[in-house]
Amino acid sequence: MIGHARVVASAFERGGGVASGPNKLLGKAVEAASTAASGARHVGGDDGTVARDLPRAADLHVLVLSDRGLSLWDFGMTGTSTPPDHVASVPRASVAAITDTGKKAQGGVTVARVSFTDGSFFDYRIMERPDTAFWEAVARFDDAG
Repeated sequence: MIGHARVVASAFERGGGVASGPNKLLGKAVEAASTAASGARHVGGDDGTVARDLPRAADLHVLVLSDRGLSLWDFGMTGTSTPPDHVASVPRASVAAITDTGKKAQGGVTVARVSFTDGSFFDYRIMERPDTAFWEAVARFDDAG
């Protein structure tokens, strides 16, 4: 392992809005539109590309960088449940770059973009504050590739 950080997909699927009443359909329509707009900004690539196959759940995951590639792990809602559930993996040869987008998400957290060799990309909110150790790990990850 080179490094890790707690992350949330920037293009997470919105949900959990109005549960009942006359505004239920309107709430669902707003959530669907918000999910689509967020996806257009934070996930790029055609169907079947690496980025399109990554999960967009609004869950807290741990992004692990290793000399083999990157992987996502679910340690539960509080981030402490063990053993973790494996969520996804991407081989090192498929990762083109990990960069700071220069944008901040809710709460002032950094948005990082993972670009893949197939031309796709996926944005993550880095939930570590400060996120210095994550960017140091990215530099080591780049050196290992």
